[in-house]
Amino acid sequence: MFDTDRMEKVRVTRREALKIAGAAGVMAALPWGNAPEAAPTPPALKGAQSGGYYRFTVGDAEGVVISDGGLSFQPIQPTWAPEATKEDLESALRSAFLPTDRINLDVNTLLIRIAGELILVDSGAGGLFGPSLGKVRERMVAAGVQPSQVTGVVLTHAHGDHFGGLLDGEGKPVYPNATYFASKTEVDYWTGSDPDFSKLRIGKEQREKALAGARKYIAAIKDRLTPVVPGKKIVEGVEVVDAPGHTPGHIALLVTSGKEALLNSADTVHHHALRFSHLEWTSAFDVDPKLGADTRRKLLGRAAADGLRLLGYHLAFPGIGHVRTAKGGAFEWVPEPWNWTMA
Repeated sequence: MFDTDRMEKVRVTRREALKIAGAAGVMAALPWGNAPEAAPTPPALKGAQSGGYYRFTVGDAEGVVISDGGLSFQPIQPTWAPEATKEDLESALRSAFLPTDRINLDVNTLLIRIAGELILVDSGAGGLFGPSLGKVRERMVAAGVQPSQVTGVVLTHAHGDHFGGLLDGEGKPVYPNATYFASKTEVDYWTGSDPDFSKLRIGKEQREKALAGARKYIAAIKDRLTPVVPGKKIVEGVEVVDAPGHTPGHIALLVTSGKEALLNSADTVHHHALRFSHLEWTSAFDVDPKLGADTRRKLLGRAAADGLRLLGYHLAFPGIGHVRTAKGGAFEWVPEPWNWTMA
């Protein structure tokens, strides 16, 4: 039984105390509690992002998408979608709930264990483009893999954000035990005496810098470089797919294990809100913009028709999803839900 008389006395005492001393003083003095401490100031939530790798499978093959970081372009034009009117470009971005004054691109490298090999597809930018990039090596280690354990590195094309992570700050190979693979057409183009830059829409200084960088990094791996051609398999289950336009020897990769397949499209499609719905919109970095647009239509059509999973090097991390057809011959990007079972 409750002692109602006693409880009433307590209530009166509390009410009187509150009137006299205030809540904080009473709580400090009375035996049933202490004065509450002032709430601490919540910590700031801004800061550098962490994490940056995502595990998944393709049949029996094990994959990890490793984020090298990201790039931001402001303003958007004329580097991206120079064919678009300002109104059409902004409309496409607004429809995807994105800012209209900039675009952000992720950098997604692929590490895959297949056929007894550990293969890295592209290396990220290393230290070539500032502190927002160059995270592959540390995140690979965080995911449980040492760079010395990588047995193969595929270079989809010779742009700095793909080859910059091949060498460390002292110019030494980051993956000392790897065999390197790149398209023969790509290697011949960048190391040739007079590569055709006539359709590139970047300045002379940028062209010269891109050429010097490609030659430097290709030379650094040439003794362990195996040129490949479309249709060739890097190892069983990893096939080279022709994807020219962005560069002459740009390649994609088809990864197959059992009944599952993944098309690593590299730089065939850069941005989910611009490139799927507007296949004709190109980039100033495209060596042959029209050919690149034709390749984009071809590969996205294949992915949609065959139900292939697709990985995009610059799509929002982890960049894995599916493609489906849309009105007017365009396509839609359907990101794959995050899979926690591999974590």
